[in-house]
Order: sequence, then C-alpha cells, then structure tokens
Amino acid sequence: MPHRKKTMKISLCTDTELLLSQQAYEVYAPCMYRPSFDKYESKMQTYLCDPCVSIYICEDNGTLAGILVTDCSEGICEIVGIAVSEKCRKQGIGRKMIAFAMDDGKTDRLFAQTDDDAVGFYLSCGFTAEKSLVEYPDGIAVRYECCLSR
Repeated sequence: MPHRKKTMKISLCTDTELLLSQQAYEVYAPCMYRPSFDKYESKMQTYLCDPCVSIYICEDNGTLAGILVTDCSEGICEIVGIAVSEKCRKQGIGRKMIAFAMDDGKTDRLFAQTDDDAVGFYLSCGFTAEKSLVEYPDGIAVRYECCLSR
C-alpha cells in the first residue's frame, strides 16, 4: 500500500464562507472566553472588515487544522487568537503559523497575552514572557505579556 504524503499549507485567508463556518468555529472556540457560535461569528465578521487584522489558516490534507488572528495596528502586531484543532495538536502547526505570520513582512515583533495554560507554548516558540497579575471582576488572574522579535 503506497504511503500518502501529508500536505500542510499555511496561508492568509479572506474566505468569508470558510471563516464563518461551523468547522472554523470548532477549531477557534478553544481560544475564546466563553465561546458561542454567535459570539465567534460576530468577532470574525469584525476581523474580516478590519484592514489591520490578518487571519492565517493551516490546512492539513485539505482539512482546516489551525487559525491564527493578528492585529497589526498602531505599530504593534498582536496575536488576537491562535488555535489548532484538537486532533492536529502537537504537530508544530501553531509554531509554523507564527513563523508564517512573522515572515509576512508586517512586523519585526509579535506580541501575545496569555495565561498559565499557554505560556509554555509561547516560550517554546521563542517568545519572552513577563508575568503580571490582572484584576478582573471575578478575581485576580496571572497573565503573561509575551514578545517575539526577529
């Protein structure tokens, strides 16, 4: 039986139909606070209309495997959200999407704010992290300001 070659493709995406699909929601929802499809759809429509926002996708053998949203406004390029489908995690997709975004030429520095659950991922991608405590209505949380520079 011949071995089927795995094909992974990362690209900038403006495909509204794909980005507003249930499939895209299922990939992106884990990086949202209290996700719902309506909340996702509203955010994605806003992103699609904002010229400062770039949405990158990773397709693995034709299936949506990851989504990275960046906002490069006011001279700062920030990761708004990054998610990889559960079945495609631990394959370097998140790291490859970040590298692709850095190579896109829009920035020499990429920022992200995260929590204890994801700071290790950012550190493994070469980001530095600065820890802080942030007060929210439901309590104080540990947050990390992460930065990746060329």
